Amino acid sequence: MEKIKNESLISPWIENLPFSWEPLLQIGQKITFKKHEYIFHQDDSAEYVYIVAEGRVRLFLTSPSGDENTIAIMGEKGILGECGAFHFSSYNSSAIAASKVTVIKISKLAFEAAVQDNHQLARQIMMIMNIKNRILASHTTMLSNYSAVQRICYTLLQLVHTYGVKTKDGNLIKIGFTHQELANLVGTSRVTVAYTMKRLENERILQKKDNKYLIMDIDRLELFSVTSR
Repeated sequence: MEKIKNESLISPWIENLPFSWEPLLQIGQKITFKKHEYIFHQDDSAEYVYIVAEGRVRLFLTSPSGDENTIAIMGEKGILGECGAFHFSSYNSSAIAASKVTVIKISKLAFEAAVQDNHQLARQIMMIMNIKNRILASHTTMLSNYSAVQRICYTLLQLVHTYGVKTKDGNLIKIGFTHQELANLVGTSRVTVAYTMKRLENERILQKKDNKYLIMDIDRLELFSVTSR
């Protein structure tokens, strides 16, 4: 199996979107949420659509047993809850602030009217829905074909690609995350994540520095992502 290239990394961290939502910003209400505060819950009535103006929002599914499975982390200029505006009457996932977040809250009816009259908005919505579909397809492929260790390594590569800053010692991932957050994203247990991260530290592939991770040997991390079991 070939080593993973940047362009093949379908990252669940949706950042740096080249979108303009100006017509929607003019008809929406600005609201701020604290970290870990819910914006909406899975199966809630979908009465509003949200544009992320600042910060990051985690989208996740909750199983009947209460387990969480993270779908994506939406950054600035991302859109939340759009599925309820076109067909479904409820949200198909939960949305929770992964940092302090400012969103623009738009009523479903106002959103529908604005999109019908603006082809650029409609195109952007289709683009972001396509991104989410690709992420879900990637999740399915990873769960079906890769071990938990491989999925963890692959996700670390995605983090480097999205948030990495080159330093003299390697690539520093500039956002912090917990073992539980990583476990929810890759579909494994916190214990497995803790064991894998310790293994990668012992292998001198990564190092934890002030609640952030420094990837010291990205080539070996790529190798682990395709060979480890």
